[in-house]
Amino acid sequence: MKGLVAMSKLAIRLAAAAGFLIAGTQLQAHHAVASVYDLNKEIVLQGELVKLNFVNPHSNLHLAVHNADGTTTEWVLTTASLQVLTRQGLNNSSIKPGESLKVTVLPARNGNPAGFIRTLELGDQKFKLFNDNGDN
Repeated sequence: MKGLVAMSKLAIRLAAAAGFLIAGTQLQAHHAVASVYDLNKEIVLQGELVKLNFVNPHSNLHLAVHNADGTTTEWVLTTASLQVLTRQGLNNSSIKPGESLKVTVLPARNGNPAGFIRTLELGDQKFKLFNDNGDN
């Protein structure tokens, strides 16, 4: 009986530790976004989709944005997880190369043409892809 009680206490401790590890992983993922992208700044970009990589853990897309001087900059933009995208009704054939998109992004801290998409507008549809609660 004593061994069974000790085993139960160990099982409870292991379950609690696993719970902390899972929560910590989600928190770490959110902090990884904060380390690469500026969470306090947003920019709006409009351009044509060059390529969509619909993959885990985060999809990404390449957006050709026309600049005021006539040049074009290709932005590499990270999106939410596949689970968030599919809950929003997006899939790998929702957006086609050449389609016009408007995105609000958290820009890369290093100044490169990269960002994490907060919202994506496709025609009259608007998708919220980044939540401050870490469900991304």
